Amino acid sequence: MPRSDTAPRRSGASIVPRAMSALFSPFPLRGLTLRNRVIISPMCQYSSVEGRATPWHLVHLGSLALSGAGLLCTEATAVEADGRISPADLGLYDDATEAALQPVLAAIRAHSKIPVAIQLAHAGRKASTHVPWQGGAQIPVAQGGWRTHAPSALTQRPSQLP
Repeated sequence: MPRSDTAPRRSGASIVPRAMSALFSPFPLRGLTLRNRVIISPMCQYSSVEGRATPWHLVHLGSLALSGAGLLCTEATAVEADGRISPADLGLYDDATEAALQPVLAAIRAHSKIPVAIQLAHAGRKASTHVPWQGGAQIPVAQGGWRTHAPSALTQRPSQLP
């Protein structure tokens, strides 16, 4: 019969109680206390349309909100349209992208007490690329891509435009 985490275990001739893992204990984080130390990491979903959240985000993040984790972090969310990795990246840079996220967060808050964090992002020189399963190559401006903005003029790959 399998033992639980709190079941005693034998150590030589004596029985030693097993300590509970800290993973499931509350975790204070400044003014917020997470119910446990399980954090759902940001995951690029490449499921947005012009930076806007879609029904996919409602289903994906909504189901993760019910997981029992201590914190849910949204995928990397671009702070400007030109900061997206690909045209399918999530953004939060205008009224339309803000409005598209509102029903997702409203549904999460209606059905779960999980705190939600956001990973703000800017792709820099890695922006304006196809989604990974289409090769991830840079999309030229003439084909719907955009000029990238980065701290230097160096490109991500030698074949790319700065």
